[in-house]
This record gives sequence, structure tokens and C-alpha cells, in this order.
Amino acid sequence: MDSSDISDHIVPRKPEHIRRRRSAFLPWHKVRKQFVRKHQWNELVKQLVNNDWRDTLGRPSKAAAQPAGSAMHVSEPLRCLVIPGDDLLDIRSLWNEINPLDCYIRYLGFNERQGSDEEGTRVFVANNTVTSMAGVVPDSQVLGDQFESIAKQTTAYARLKQYGPYHVVNLDLCGSLLPNKKTSIEPCISAIDRLLHYQFAEQRKPWLLFVVTMVEPATVDALGMASFCKPTRENFDSNPAFKNGVEGLFPSRIFENPNSPASVEGITEEEMIRLFSVALGKWLLNRSHASSPEWTVRMRQVHRYKIEEKAGAVMLSLAFQFKPNFSLPPDPTGISTFTAPQSTFPSEAEHALKIAEVVGRMRNIDTELEANSSLREQLTKESADLMESAGFDRAEYLNWVSVGELSARQQQFKEQSSSA
Repeated sequence: MDSSDISDHIVPRKPEHIRRRRSAFLPWHKVRKQFVRKHQWNELVKQLVNNDWRDTLGRPSKAAAQPAGSAMHVSEPLRCLVIPGDDLLDIRSLWNEINPLDCYIRYLGFNERQGSDEEGTRVFVANNTVTSMAGVVPDSQVLGDQFESIAKQTTAYARLKQYGPYHVVNLDLCGSLLPNKKTSIEPCISAIDRLLHYQFAEQRKPWLLFVVTMVEPATVDALGMASFCKPTRENFDSNPAFKNGVEGLFPSRIFENPNSPASVEGITEEEMIRLFSVALGKWLLNRSHASSPEWTVRMRQVHRYKIEEKAGAVMLSLAFQFKPNFSLPPDPTGISTFTAPQSTFPSEAEHALKIAEVVGRMRNIDTELEANSSLREQLTKESADLMESAGFDRAEYLNWVSVGELSARQQQFKEQSSSA
């Protein structure tokens, strides 16, 4: 299918409904996830739909107004690359926000457990329902493959190219990008690097990258983290403004060893979390400025919430906006008298400093929801609506939230303790 020509938009397929409402709730069903969806992902996407992308995005309302029988041409759908759960909650949430803005959504997802072509699975049912919604391009799908597979010449990478380039990339990772002693980060980092290579070559407009990753400071691989901090160390040594900007985020002594980019032994868990956030942003900035033409990357937001309090583990949700640095060169012969306006772009050093500033404003979702009962109440209602749309029991969900959003294991332990 020609990605720029979605003709005769498609008779919606009949959704396959789940007969029995489900009530087995998981960590990503917690209210705080709705905070991330609404106040980070959807908010930033809406901003770019209304500004940078509006002139090229196709409008379903215009297609619906065409005479019956005429071919419909979609100039451009909002192209999304995602790592969705089985129920496609994030896509459903995005649709709720984007549909009023009158544009199409086309998505490609990676879910290694199951794909939308596996009939009868939850992803199959969810994908069939979502692609029947107005404004969702019906060939959107979820592959039963790992996102990491795109780092190789695989079917996954071929499909990625078929659906791209992307306006929105949402990498909601189960694992960690923090160099750690448990698992290698190389497969995922390599996949992100290949994604960047593809986007830089094919995309011509600003685009968004969301990364959700676990950070467990106690498991850090010191040598791996030192390598990961190389771009950060370079700015620290060469840019006094950046050096001053990271003061207070983590101790400057980690960059004093001339034989290592960073020495992270002895820093606190909070300092490790902030250091990793800066280092990831700096790594992306380094890759962006190494491309030709150059791209700039602006860190927009960093949110956090706890997942394993005893282990000191948190989930970080980071948002980045990429923008190409296109400018016309002067005529080398001197024959042309046309003078093109000179484009100026923020320097790498300026963007590096912005990364430090955004990390310094990191938002703690747990704290905000605890302090703002009206916000939590509103997000609970929205989350319940979303869960119900995916086949979950609304009343059971609201009860689950009210008793503390306990996991099945926590609930079992609570019941055993109360009966003892």
C-alpha cells in the first residue's frame, strides 16, 4: 500500500467484542499512567498537530464531505510507532485527544507476545476495534515481534520503513536503558540508533520521541555507565555553562578522573537517576548533531514514579522533540545575486544546557497525585473510561483504585494477613 495514498477509506470492520468484562489489573493500569498519557504524550502531540504538522495532515471531515463514490486521498496521516500493551490503551487514549483535531492516525506497533494477525488474541481483538474507529487508518497493526529486531535486516525493519517516517515514536519499554548488571542495553540502544538513522534520513518535519524506561540505581554497571556518560563528560569539560547547569543534579567529582569518562561509585540513588536522564539526553543530542544535515533535539519533559520502593527503582518517562536544521547554501560561483535568508539554529551547547534545566524540573507523579486530590479524581475517571472501552469492568476498576491499586500478589498477602 502506498503510504501516501489511502483511497476509498475502507468499510469499517466489525469489532470483535470481549463478552466478559475483565478485572485483572496490572501496574500500567494505575492512575499515574493516565497522567503520563494525558499530560505528557497527548499534550505534546496535540501541540505539534496544531502547529508544525497541521498543513500536511489529512482531514477526515473533508473526505466525508466528498461526493459518494469519489476516491478519497489522505495527504498524510499522523504516523505513530509504538510499543503497546495487549489492549492498545495508549492508542485509544491518543485517539480520544486527536480525533477532535480532525486528522487520521496510522500506527505500527511491536508486541513480542502476540501480533494483531494472530486471530483471537487480545491484541487482535483490540486492533480490530481500534482500526474501526473513525479516523484510524485500517491497515494499522501490531507486529508480534520485538522493537529491538529493527536493528537487523529483518521483516520488522522492512515493516518499519513501510509505515514511516514517523511523527510520533513512543517507546514504552519494560526493561531498562540504564547500563546495569542484569541485562545488556545494547540491543535496545542499537535499535534506537537505527531508528534515529532512519528518521534523520526520511523525516522532514519535527517529530517526537517518548521513552519510558526503568532505572534501578542499585544494579548500575559502573563501567557501562562511564561509557554512556562520554558525551556528558565532553560538555562538562568544554562548556562552563553546562558545568554550572548540572551543579546540584549530581556531584562534579564523578568527572574528575582523567582515566574514565565518569566514576559513579558512591553517588546516591537520586543522583544516579538525574545523571542517567542527562546522559540519555546528551547521547541523543550527540547522535543528532553527528547526522547530516544536523538535527537538534530538545528535551521537553521528564516525569518519574516509583515501581519498587525497596529497591529504589523508578520509571522515567522522557519526552524529546527533534527538528531538522535545513538551510540553503550560498552559490559557490558567485553568479547568482539571490541572497537567501540566513537560518540560525541553537548550538549543541545551548541544547545540552536545556537538558540539564529540564532534568532539574523533573516531575514526581506520585507526589503530585498525592497532593492534588481533584487531579487524581479527574484522572481516575478518565482512566476508568479508557479501561471500560478496552473491555474491563468499570466498577471493579474503580474499586481497585480506591483500595490502593494492589497487585494480585499484594492483594493475596493482604487477605492472608487480615485472616491470620
